Amino acid sequence: MGTYRESGGDPMVILNRNEPAFYILSPERYELMLEIIDDVELARLVNERRGNPTVKVDIDELIAAAEKN
Repeated sequence: MGTYRESGGDPMVILNRNEPAFYILSPERYELMLEIIDDVELARLVNERRGNPTVKVDIDELIAAAEKN
């Protein structure tokens, strides 16, 4: 923990015999990394589905159908 505190919260890699053993990230950076991964996945899905046929829907009909179930 002392080494991490000295880093000022910057990401770090801990080495074992000059090989990465594990990485340290602050909770905030970890959350940001997860958000970025989610955004990349959503962008991939959008690009994959671009040009597919679309279907018009009525939000009120969808709500009414959901309330019946």
